[in-house]
Order: sequence, then C-alpha cells, then structure tokens
Amino acid sequence: MNETRVRDLAFVLRCSGAATLSYILAEAAGLPHPVWAAMSGIIVGQEKLGDTRQATIGRFAGTLLGVIIAVVIGTAAQGFGIGPVAEIAIAVALAAVIVRRYPSLKVCMWTCPIVFLTTTAQTPLWEVGMYRGAEVLLGSAVGAALHAIAEQIIWMRYGRR
Repeated sequence: MNETRVRDLAFVLRCSGAATLSYILAEAAGLPHPVWAAMSGIIVGQEKLGDTRQATIGRFAGTLLGVIIAVVIGTAAQGFGIGPVAEIAIAVALAAVIVRRYPSLKVCMWTCPIVFLTTTAQTPLWEVGMYRGAEVLLGSAVGAALHAIAEQIIWMRYGRR
C-alpha cells in the first residue's frame, strides 16, 4: 500500500478512534456529557500533525476561556435575575471581542452557550463549566495523541520527506 493510501486509512481510523475512545474515556470518568469529548476528539484532528497541535492548543485555551467567561457572566447574572438568553448574548459578545484580537481562541464563543445550555438546577454553574472543560480537554488530548501515534507509525514505515 502506498503512503497516500496509508495516510487516507490513518485519517479514517484516527477520526473514528478519537471519537470512540474519547467517548469511552469520558463515560468511564463519569463525565455527564461525553458527546463533547467525542466531538472534540474529531475537531482537533487536522491534515498535518503541526496543524493538529495548533488546533489542540487553541481548543484547550479557548475552552478554558469560554468556561471562565460563562461562569463569571452566569454568576453575575444571577444577582440581576438575567435569564439564559441574555447570559448567552453577553458572554458570546465578550468572547467575540477577545476572538477579534486572538482568532485561535474562537472556540470560546461556542463554549459559553454550551455551558449555559447544559446547566441543571442540581449542578452549580462552576461545576458545569468544569465538566464541559474536562470533556473537551479529554477529547482534544485523545485526538491529538492518536494523530501523533499515527504519524509515528507512518514515519517508521515511510520515513520523512
């Protein structure tokens, strides 16, 4: 099998593997929404390993920033009786201001609504933020690790160009 076909197969396997393994690990860890781990495992995977690394770093930093923004805005909003629609609007607007300056953090804009929309009355907002962050970080780490492993295997077979 030539290198192009091996890379095609590796891409398919690492995407499927990242989604599956991330989901399994998140579920085993007791994270309440393992779907975010599975999605993150796929999202970070890019064509080149360096691009996957950059996507993973952006996903880590952006997710943490989005969680912080959502928790701060949500906590402040509780004192004013502001509902989820206004919380989302304010949090995403703040995140968008930051993203205009730092585009690699774009994920923070959708992390805010994810935190707000997965909150329950039984779970404090900060805890929901921690769960969403853990799910995304777990999935991203798995996706990046599988790409690194695949590249190592391909390098051992074909060498570097």
